[in-house]
Amino acid sequence: MPGRHAGDLFPIPPWSVRMTVPSDNPAASSLGPAIAGASPPPARRNRRSAKFLQIVLLLVVTLIAGLPVSGIIGERSDRQAEMQEELARSWSPEQTVRTPVLAVPYLAADGKTRGYLKIAPATLATQAALTPERKRRGLFSATVYTAALEMTGSFAVPSASSLEKLVGRGSSISWQDSVFLLQLSGLAGMTAEDRVVWNGETIPWRGCQELVARAEDCWGAALAARPTMAAAPAASVEMKFQATVTLRGTGAFHQTLDGRQATAAIKAPWPTPSFVGTVLPSDPTVTADAFEARWTVSDYSRPPLRSDAALLDSAEAQYLPSVGVELLEAVPTYRMINRASKYASLFVVLSFTVYALFELLSSVRIHIVQYGLLGLSMTLFSLLLVSFAEPFGYVAGYWISAALVLVQATAYTAAVTRRTRSTLVFAAALASLFAFLHLLIGLENYSLLVGTIALFLVLSAVMAVTQRVDWQGDES
Repeated sequence: MPGRHAGDLFPIPPWSVRMTVPSDNPAASSLGPAIAGASPPPARRNRRSAKFLQIVLLLVVTLIAGLPVSGIIGERSDRQAEMQEELARSWSPEQTVRTPVLAVPYLAADGKTRGYLKIAPATLATQAALTPERKRRGLFSATVYTAALEMTGSFAVPSASSLEKLVGRGSSISWQDSVFLLQLSGLAGMTAEDRVVWNGETIPWRGCQELVARAEDCWGAALAARPTMAAAPAASVEMKFQATVTLRGTGAFHQTLDGRQATAAIKAPWPTPSFVGTVLPSDPTVTADAFEARWTVSDYSRPPLRSDAALLDSAEAQYLPSVGVELLEAVPTYRMINRASKYASLFVVLSFTVYALFELLSSVRIHIVQYGLLGLSMTLFSLLLVSFAEPFGYVAGYWISAALVLVQATAYTAAVTRRTRSTLVFAAALASLFAFLHLLIGLENYSLLVGTIALFLVLSAVMAVTQRVDWQGDES
């Protein structure tokens, strides 16, 4: 038809143009990218896929290479624990002070059965003043203390008829051999001023074996004093006492409270206590440089008078109310190092991601070897951290290590990209990660929440930035 062409009658689909152009025609090949629907060059797609696989493989290898660093940190942490055990042996272990009891030996009517009548305090009030200090051995340290413990209270000594019902008629009760007994974890730290005041009479402390006829009954650490007890009273009578003792311990101080009415108070110039035991303090006060805590216990379930074949019994302690405090480090060095090392993979992943974005969004080309060297720099952070934290403390060690890695990685990035803007972006991203990680590790209750939200925001930012990338092969 006039004015019409064959192409008007039979429209040619766009994809047929690509099929009719000979592949060996240079002119036709040059038109390929401009034609709608043309596929990206296979060579470019292959190069990108190969580079991506290389980066992923190198990332895995770099993370595996960091595992020996975790082993070194674990070894140093174990060495710290061994040093603390050595200090505990040479200074004194964690102190656990049992409630003082009045123990009266008896011999049953059969002439063979021996035992002790144990009378628990009717009232008891204890006050412990701890003086902590740090003991160092080389690069390692432990918290030790000296405790000045004062105890006041009273015993309700039952009548002779009440005792006969418990041990049997005809039994011989040796009141003259009664002992005021205090069981401890260790006896280190005792001074000449420590004493017992029994009904107004001052009597000295003695070792348990000095006052007990059967030395085998005193198998543990215990102090004893001999009160004046001639015979059982005809009626129940109250015996008042006051006792002081100075003890040394490591790390924690515990007390067990046995009696109808008992109170305990512990104070120390230490800013980071952790209150432990089966009973929590009623009104603890913790300031920037000290703490003071009080406990009140009322227990009517246990009888105040009981018969026992053993003088010292460790099994019954688990049934008694217990109070105590642990003297925690303000910044527990090795625990913080362990937590920081677990996040070490984030530094490698972040650095690789930033380098990959440089390649995708600009004309910068980074060799796979340069990725590897950057990953090694990030891996050294954990090793630098444990090296500097041991002599200077965790906080100083963290910032020194972060500054060294930041300067090294930023200088290397400047040499690789040779672009000021890219270098500043990398430095800002890495510095932000170091600062955020320090904040995250310091959080106790909300670390998981804050870390998860931060990871979500970073992923969202990466997703937004990569919208500029033509994943089919063409860059915008």
